[in-house]
Amino acid sequence: MSLIIAPSPTPRRGFLGSMIAGAGAFLVTGWSEADAEAVSLAAPPSDAWITKIKGKYKQVFDVTGANNVFGGAYPLNFLNSTKEATKTTDANMTAVNVFRHFAMPMTLNDAVWAKYRLGEIVDVKDPKTNAPAVRNIFHDNIPLYPGMTLEKTMSERGVIVVACNLALTVISSMAASKAEVSPEQAKKEFEAGLLPGVHLAASGVYAVHRAQQAGCTYCFAG
Repeated sequence: MSLIIAPSPTPRRGFLGSMIAGAGAFLVTGWSEADAEAVSLAAPPSDAWITKIKGKYKQVFDVTGANNVFGGAYPLNFLNSTKEATKTTDANMTAVNVFRHFAMPMTLNDAVWAKYRLGEIVDVKDPKTNAPAVRNIFHDNIPLYPGMTLEKTMSERGVIVVACNLALTVISSMAASKAEVSPEQAKKEFEAGLLPGVHLAASGVYAVHRAQQAGCTYCFAG
């Protein structure tokens, strides 16, 4: 059975449009062969996270929006409500949280957000300053779960958090000029800046596909 999903709005313009705009900027300033290599997927990350999917109740959450404050809450809602409805245990459930598209920076630490001015890139404002965010405002701001962070969803509830390497590669390349570094350095720092426990998949759509192959039902989390 095929699943048809209506397209959702993205910050400022579509992701493809941003890729084209980024490429245009490279053409204006000069795009070296090294830059081109930095945006390739020649060495996709490991699929080891897939082996962690277990149990009878399994769902993958497809998070795409940069301002989706509920991105970290959906898996917890699933785990808690499934446990209540079926009287099952955490060992019999798996929630996979895939952050792709402009949602990928939600998996990065504050240092990366500050250095690369990610609030400007993905159009996220800090509610404390009403200015473009220079910190990951989603990190410890999971609605309905006071004190819960993205790391705790992984360590305490077993949520598998996956980031899109394609989005990471494109966004880091777009942000490199803001930090006055090369796309290669930006990508390395983005990878190093992933929150502890986050898995990097070749792409978000690939991760969603593999999770469904492993038995997860699909939930579009916006």
